[in-house]
Amino acid sequence: MTPPQHSSQDQNLLLPLIEIMRALTRVISAEITLLQERRPQEIKSYLPEKNKLMAAYQKELADLSARGGLQASGSGDAIRTLKQETRLFHGVLEQHARMTKALKTVSERMLKAVSDEVVKSRSNASTYGANGAKYVNKSATSISLNQNI
Repeated sequence: MTPPQHSSQDQNLLLPLIEIMRALTRVISAEITLLQERRPQEIKSYLPEKNKLMAAYQKELADLSARGGLQASGSGDAIRTLKQETRLFHGVLEQHARMTKALKTVSERMLKAVSDEVVKSRSNASTYGANGAKYVNKSATSISLNQNI
């Protein structure tokens, strides 16, 4: 039994997915650079492009699956290129996840330190009530944080 023959048309079926992955890798790498440069507010400018690319990526994956997977969609160089781009893409995603997790942890710790200081400073304030007894403020201190990074 001979393996199925793939025409150049079959090889071209993987090219859109490869190009989308390259574009997503570039966008996420740019976001990582902005995070490293402590300019997270500028990441918003990449959001529309990233959302569009993610939707196209999901569509291409669904199309690939509907065609019967890699074996039915291409062979040889196209599959090797796709696998290489996938490894690069996953590496960038892992780096992005590590960086955002670290920044979130730092932010949470900083917020906790500020909150602890606020509580500490409020509990040190000495005031006396109407009966001459020292008044102790037992109300909880609330601090809110915008969760967007």
